[in-house]
Amino acid sequence: MKLTHTAIFITLVTGCASFEKRAPATADLQQSKITNIQLNKTVNDAVTQIEQKYLAAKDENFNYYAPRTWQYIEQDVVEMRQLVNRFDPNNQGFFGGPSESTVLTSITDVSEQLILAQQYKNQIMTLLAQPLADIEYLTPKIGKVWQRELETINQDIDQFIRNVEKKYPESKQKFDRDKLQKKIHDLEINIVIANYYSPLEKPFNQLDKQLIPQSYNKASQGLQQLNRLITKVPRDTEALTNAANQIKKDIQSAEHITTDVTWINNLDKNQREEVVLHYRATLEGLGHKFLNQDLSNLSYKAQVSTFERVLSAQLGEFTTANIEVTKAKETSITTIPETVTPTAVDE
Repeated sequence: MKLTHTAIFITLVTGCASFEKRAPATADLQQSKITNIQLNKTVNDAVTQIEQKYLAAKDENFNYYAPRTWQYIEQDVVEMRQLVNRFDPNNQGFFGGPSESTVLTSITDVSEQLILAQQYKNQIMTLLAQPLADIEYLTPKIGKVWQRELETINQDIDQFIRNVEKKYPESKQKFDRDKLQKKIHDLEINIVIANYYSPLEKPFNQLDKQLIPQSYNKASQGLQQLNRLITKVPRDTEALTNAANQIKKDIQSAEHITTDVTWINNLDKNQREEVVLHYRATLEGLGHKFLNQDLSNLSYKAQVSTFERVLSAQLGEFTTANIEVTKAKETSITTIPETVTPTAVDE
């Protein structure tokens, strides 16, 4: 009986001792699980945040404004993903997978490169604000003729961006920017000249300066004015179009005058007189018909002047009469007649 009690006592004591040993081990295991969950959450949250920034950066064209830095970002992102995939809170260290600090450091590297890329983009957009705006304006207007010039300018822009990433001195950056701006401006002027000025050069150069000096000079002065407009306001399409259309009319008139003068010069004396008589007879007939005057005793120049003076006077009278009729109509429309109130009749 004593032996039985002793055995039971030993069993109870041993069991209690074993329970006391297992209890701390279970608590440590639970704490370890909690710690691992926290570590995973820390890494995953950091990765998720930097991945979102990376995807947003793709939409911001960092690869254009900071190509060298973007290349480093792409490499760092690949390395970061590899480390995250291998990360295990239970297997860190020299003989295991990457440590938490190693993974977080790789995430920080990507973040710092993204910040640097944003800085470069801001700097380049400030420096190249005008050149990039001009290129955007010109690109739709460039055909095959100017494609090579545009490609050269785009190559210069790419090199400029790379030089900014290489931290070239500010004075060098501004010098290169101004040089680039001049190239773009020259290209724009050449395009406008090709569209407005060049089509007029060939017919103008075919005019005979000696044969029609006055008409030639008029067209020449128009071309000079158009050239000044192109240099001064190359994007004022209305002014350029109006000037070009007027020059085109002057050249056409000069071509007609050239034909007439050449024709008259090729006639013999009798034929020339017949031509003059024909023109005089025409004007004299028009004088009788429209002016009720005999112009036969006037020179051809005086006949033309008479027509101009009388027709201008008649036109002035017509304009005045038309204005008076218009005013009368407007007055009749705007005048509201007074309402007549009927008088009541007594019953």
